[in-house]
Amino acid sequence: MKKKILFRADGNESVGLGHLYRLFAVVEMLKEDYAFIFVTKSSSTTSVMPSSYTVYLIPEEVDTTSEPDWLKNNFDPAGCIVIADGYQFDSKYQKQLKYYKYQLAYIDDLVQEHMFADIVINHAPSVKADDYSAEDYANFGLGTKHALLRPSFLQSTKEPRSIDKIDTAFVCFGGADMLNLSLKVTKALLSTTFTKTIHLVLGQAYKNDEIMDLKKSGKTVHIHRNLSETELVNVMRLCNFAIVPTSTIFYELCCVRMPILGGYFVDNQKQIYAAMAKENVILEGGDFSQYSTTEFKEVIEDRLGTVDPKKHVEKQGAIFDGKSGQRILGLINMLNISFRAASKSDLQRTFEWSNEDTVRKNSYHSAAITIESHTNWFLNKIVSENTLFLIVLVNDNPAGIVRYENDTTTSVVGILIGKEYRGQNLASHILRKSAEIYFEKFKAPVQAFIKKKNIASLKSFEKAGYTFLEEREIQGHESYVYKLEQEK
Repeated sequence: MKKKILFRADGNESVGLGHLYRLFAVVEMLKEDYAFIFVTKSSSTTSVMPSSYTVYLIPEEVDTTSEPDWLKNNFDPAGCIVIADGYQFDSKYQKQLKYYKYQLAYIDDLVQEHMFADIVINHAPSVKADDYSAEDYANFGLGTKHALLRPSFLQSTKEPRSIDKIDTAFVCFGGADMLNLSLKVTKALLSTTFTKTIHLVLGQAYKNDEIMDLKKSGKTVHIHRNLSETELVNVMRLCNFAIVPTSTIFYELCCVRMPILGGYFVDNQKQIYAAMAKENVILEGGDFSQYSTTEFKEVIEDRLGTVDPKKHVEKQGAIFDGKSGQRILGLINMLNISFRAASKSDLQRTFEWSNEDTVRKNSYHSAAITIESHTNWFLNKIVSENTLFLIVLVNDNPAGIVRYENDTTTSVVGILIGKEYRGQNLASHILRKSAEIYFEKFKAPVQAFIKKKNIASLKSFEKAGYTFLEEREIQGHESYVYKLEQEK
């Protein structure tokens, strides 16, 4: 059964829009592979949601305790993955969704609740799986490698960036900015000598009109609202330094790359702040909520007066590689791995997979395969009693091959993943799940032969529970032999 995703988050001027925007980024990562519905409370600021989204509103009378029942009555658990982002989705809520048999991914940044979710994503730099209390089945996507960023920002990591002066500021304090830090920071910047231009991004829920009067100052103040993803990237590229909290907007700026005076004003920003300060990725601003306009001016002049832009650009480039979308897609795909027996209808598909350059390079027979030889080999293997030939399915889509060749005393395993699914860290899960099917049919231990240079494959087999057996030269290649035995 193909699964669809229920994206679940709330946001308005009272609680801010951060959870919504963070989940919008995940939508963009997954929408080409999964059908989806965005589910939010009727009190949310739905005007910020892209018009292309299908949105379901939860009535206000449905509280967090009764919400799992509402979801079950409206969306079949067997066909849905819930991806939730919000502090209200606590252990009790997660446990109830799992009781109803939903697959669940939870986006966390507090590391407080016991996790019943299948997947826990936390993109704070220093967090570890050991920091969590969680069920044994939980998988984790942690750190900046799983940064929740929209495609334009991920693309920005691949584009060169050089900064040789500091005079154009980017300022943003979220969708609501309840503390009105935007006003304080802009006033402070206007009183500095080096700031010539300010690009101020205000959220949909920002209500203070006083800030509009700042456009009358002698310096150029551009106020932006309701920016699209592409427009926001373009505004950031006009700037050569920024003042923002250490939230998602900070990560987005790191992808564009520039010196950033970073700070926090709510608890969920502190962990990112501490980790990035330790690595000297940010100019330390501390607790922004305690600053007056004068104090903002003092810290801006102190931190930015002697900054080396090149150092910050290099550090940011080393942390964000632009591949987090693939990794997060892999986490969701991992939940939906299944298998079927290979059949004649798979002949052409497996031929094309087998002849891909990467596959041939890692094979012990690196020459291209002819369709004639593949046809004879394939038709023999799918009917052989000594071969378990499985097509890997990801959300019911053919994604690769795993094959076990048995000769009574031992078996040899081979795995191939189609190029559309590489880079998602799926191999170890495919190997682990297919081994369960293998041991239902055969009892002999399994061996894997891996070229020493194929580091990614070595890691996948180790994660799948295979243990090192010996080094061996195979057809002129230095190789490792790994072994897997049935658990007793």
